[in-house]
Amino acid sequence: MLDTLTVYKRLPFVPLLLGLALVVGLLGCDAAGPPGATAPEASPVSLSFSANGGTETGPSQSNANGSTAQTAYTDSEGNRLQLDQVDLILQSIEFERTDAEGDCEEGEDDDCEELEAGPIRVSLPLESESPSVVVDATLPVGTWKEATFEVAVPEDPSSLDETTFPSDASIRAQGAFTPAGGTEQNFTFLSDLSEERELEFEPPIEVTQDEPTNVTFSVDLNAWFRRSDGTLVDPSQANEGSSIADLVEENIETSIEGFEDNDFDGRDDHEEDRGEDEDETETEIEVELENTGPDPDASGDVEYEQESDKEEFSVEVEDLEVGTYQVTVEDTVRGEIDVVSTEDGTEGEVEFRDPAETGHPSLDFDPRGAHVAVVQDGTTFLEVDVPTQSEDDGDGDDGDEEAETEIEVTLENTGPDPDASGEAEFEQEDDRREFKVEVEDISPGTYTVVVADTSRGELDVGEETEAEIEFRNPAESGHPLLDFDPRGAHVAVQEGGTTYLEVDFPLTGDGE
Repeated sequence: MLDTLTVYKRLPFVPLLLGLALVVGLLGCDAAGPPGATAPEASPVSLSFSANGGTETGPSQSNANGSTAQTAYTDSEGNRLQLDQVDLILQSIEFERTDAEGDCEEGEDDDCEELEAGPIRVSLPLESESPSVVVDATLPVGTWKEATFEVAVPEDPSSLDETTFPSDASIRAQGAFTPAGGTEQNFTFLSDLSEERELEFEPPIEVTQDEPTNVTFSVDLNAWFRRSDGTLVDPSQANEGSSIADLVEENIETSIEGFEDNDFDGRDDHEEDRGEDEDETETEIEVELENTGPDPDASGDVEYEQESDKEEFSVEVEDLEVGTYQVTVEDTVRGEIDVVSTEDGTEGEVEFRDPAETGHPSLDFDPRGAHVAVVQDGTTFLEVDVPTQSEDDGDGDDGDEEAETEIEVTLENTGPDPDASGEAEFEQEDDRREFKVEVEDISPGTYTVVVADTSRGELDVGEETEAEIEFRNPAESGHPLLDFDPRGAHVAVQEGGTTYLEVDFPLTGDGE
């Protein structure tokens, strides 16, 4: 029988303004306007939730039928975290029109819509990649720029009488943690988070009579229990006053994003449209695996394909000894290849796909720019550094020249520290990648570098009021591993949930 540990953590959740499109329940305020006015026409709006495991650090485990029965993550040290159930208690949400002049917090502005629909217990759909609808309501036709989203302990505990959810909590995560070389141990993580968050829609949500609107909240559970270097932490140690309590709190705060998702595919409709307009969704990369020596006859290749509606990544080997081999991406095991005998010799293949398909592991990581290896019992037989783009991409004629990239941008000051400044720089050559964030004239303290809403590292600013962090791939002593791609992502420097510097990092440099 496995021991069960219960962790109760109080998160001092402060109001947080995010440049995200987050939405959740439609809240009922008087939308009719002044006496004699005609009530605005309304249109159906649904609010959905999805459990997005992220794309950088850790695979989603599937059962024999190919459906995701739980979400499990690993790290480079061999720790394993499995999540079997994650629940949130939603109390209310308030929407504000784009042209609103009043303050919604006063609760008397006709430009605001509020629905006291809570408490609503939301069980994140770990068993599916598709979002799950939790609220069906209506919202007046128009453009809505902001929402105030409340997660809270139910004021009336009796509302949870028919459930097993604790009456004094607002978040519950259940699963098991297995330390490297250790024994699996069950845990229940509880939080009594009770606060509002102001969420700004970017771009604003447009409600029309032509068709219903759906907004999806995507929760990146993969980021909850991780350090900045990507290693997992034991949820049983995330209790109040522990050394990692603040880390987990910050991870939870930045783990949710929201967006318009009218096709219910769990992806931002606007990002998909931009991708199609820019013709960036069709990519094909194919490279040969390099033989490292233990089996001189072995060979193979890797291939990555991306289209507007799907991604595939395959690793194929031949002339290896019969047996089972692991496919690792940045030292994380992502799948296995069973090498078997055929009339033409030995061969084996594994193909990851997104959306997931029966018989194929889910492609919930990005192999571009990563080190891929075929390993057995700790011995590497084949390996390659996958390029970030095919040699045919771009306007140049020389594939090696196209692999050399340099992008440098200035970070924008958001206001809390008017003197603060900084820059972010990305460099790529054929055999290495570097990403650097540098700040100066900022108040002393420890700041977090956040890329695409995921904490990646820290800046320790001393009395000299400047600091920098440089990520590298291949990894080097004293530098965090660059196991993510900052290009096209939002980069921010934060402290205590407040953003001091930020920038939308470009995909290419000037002249590329």
